[in-house]
Amino acid sequence: MHPSAESHHLPSTMYVRPFSWDDLPRWTVLYNTAFGLATTEGEFDEPEMRLHLSIPGLAPERDCFIARESGADAGLAVLWPELPIRRAVLQMGVSGGRSPQAVEQALLDAAIERASRLPVDLLHTQIPSEDDAGRRLLCDAGFLPVRQYATLRWSGDALPKEDLPHDFALRSFRIGHDTKALTDIQNAAFTDSWGFSPNTVEQIEARVASKSTTPEGILFVTHGDDVAAYNWTVRPAGPGGKLGRIAMTGVHPNYRGMGLSRPTVLAGMRWLASQGVEVIELEMDSSNLSAAKVYQSLGFEKVSDTVWYELRLGD
Repeated sequence: MHPSAESHHLPSTMYVRPFSWDDLPRWTVLYNTAFGLATTEGEFDEPEMRLHLSIPGLAPERDCFIARESGADAGLAVLWPELPIRRAVLQMGVSGGRSPQAVEQALLDAAIERASRLPVDLLHTQIPSEDDAGRRLLCDAGFLPVRQYATLRWSGDALPKEDLPHDFALRSFRIGHDTKALTDIQNAAFTDSWGFSPNTVEQIEARVASKSTTPEGILFVTHGDDVAAYNWTVRPAGPGGKLGRIAMTGVHPNYRGMGLSRPTVLAGMRWLASQGVEVIELEMDSSNLSAAKVYQSLGFEKVSDTVWYELRLGD
């Protein structure tokens, strides 16, 4: 049995409580600060944060927590339930405060307590590979490392031209027509991928509504009426941003082995570059050697590593 946030031995000036929608302004500031987004292109404003917390599947007033220390906001945690695969994903950050490790411990305890009440078997969280304090905190709580991810970055002003194989075409996402098609290709492309939880149409619709997504930047590779592959690009700052990301890209299992991966990735890169993006980032599972080969061939370079940790609930 894991201790709850209330039972953990907290400093007398510290406590953890659930989020409420009245917290949105301060939560947005705290989130940007805790995750290093303040004054960057990835910074959230309040309307965008409201959309982010309203993605179907998250219950913010039960799944989000704020830590306070000495009368000030000191950290936050978001527990994303992924019930189809019986796991929850913890996102946790601290901001200043006198006792950052105690803040992290209190938030972790609150998240474990909440996760233990959900119909999930696993709790996952991701930290930088060099975060020794975070590693000790998680290992002391019973977490084990299970996966390594890498962040890759491309920058430049020239991209090769590469045509799609014969009989394949490229088109953009159409609002009001393609939400189910995007849901279907994403779920099909990532079936059996580690950590992937199938999306609902409602979840995809909510993510498409984000300011970081432009419908024209979601690209479909088609074969007749079939969507064979896709590349979902985003710009965190919205139109005009110089940073772009390849959020998700994949090939339908029926169309693998046909040479679609590289031109599909390249199509997204070319679209971002056409919009003035100068730097493109993506995250990948380090064990996916075929994807790594494609990205490296297009000029991506690794800039950082993260490690996923797992806690088996009920053990």
